[in-house]
Amino acid sequence: MRKFTNETAKKIMANEIGVEALLKQYPEYKDEVLRELGDIKKNAESNVVQAIIDRYTASAKIANAKISKSGMNEVTVNAFLPNIIKARFAIYLLEQLNIAVSAKTPAGNIRFNRWDGMILQKLLFRKGFERKPVSLPAFRFFWKWVKDKTILMPLVNKKGIYCFYSKELIKELAALTQDKNCLEIAAGDGTLTRFLNEAGIACTATDDYSWKHYIDYPAFVEKADAKSALAKYSPEVVICSWPVPKNPYEKHVFRTDSVQLYVVIGTRNSQTTGDFEAYHNADQFTMELDERLSALIVPPSRDNAVYLFRKKAAAEQ
Repeated sequence: MRKFTNETAKKIMANEIGVEALLKQYPEYKDEVLRELGDIKKNAESNVVQAIIDRYTASAKIANAKISKSGMNEVTVNAFLPNIIKARFAIYLLEQLNIAVSAKTPAGNIRFNRWDGMILQKLLFRKGFERKPVSLPAFRFFWKWVKDKTILMPLVNKKGIYCFYSKELIKELAALTQDKNCLEIAAGDGTLTRFLNEAGIACTATDDYSWKHYIDYPAFVEKADAKSALAKYSPEVVICSWPVPKNPYEKHVFRTDSVQLYVVIGTRNSQTTGDFEAYHNADQFTMELDERLSALIVPPSRDNAVYLFRKKAAAEQ
């Protein structure tokens, strides 16, 4: 049995050690998780994914409670801390496996025909996979001519792209963040922050670089986990696009005193995006699913969602 120091245990429980560092330090737990996640490749049904997430999450909560209750007793720490580590591995690895789960056919076999490829390249990208703000009227007109609509997102998922932002959505987000200290967490390639910067909004993009094998992080995306970034910048507005389901970082947004508004761009499905437990436990914030803003995400989907969390006035808390 591996032994942990109390200092290491406290850092792991507080998410102060990045997942990639944990993967290197504890490869035996990674292998164990990977064996179980292999079931997803055989059966990509969402209930299988959710069952695995739920099991790891429940196991981590029990472990955290037992360790805390024991007063960091050495035997208890060594017995239960691996469950917390494995839960973090599972969520991290499921984020990457989402590529395979979301595609009906293997990504390597999917190709656009020349006509669809030409339309989508002009509509969605400046060059290569560099996204651009999408004209909603133009998209709505040309989208109906795309034959193989269902393969767009599986193709771009492997580049860390889960949606496209319309010009109209950027305009609305810019209005929400105007003259406020703005921070984007889990920013990926920083596309959303780049669009806001181009719209005149001073927003800082941060990411822990856990997707560096898939994403080319530009220099303006600062390497920092969410908790560290929130402490460093004390933002009034925080934005996160497509947060990992049941992630360990969104809860820190609601614990940061400076935050007055938190904007989440994602889905209505807790299996796909977001820490919905943290959302519903954020007693100091109101939660609103903004249908108007949700309709400005591209491509259109009934599952698209923009959530606005506003801090309550002192009298309401």
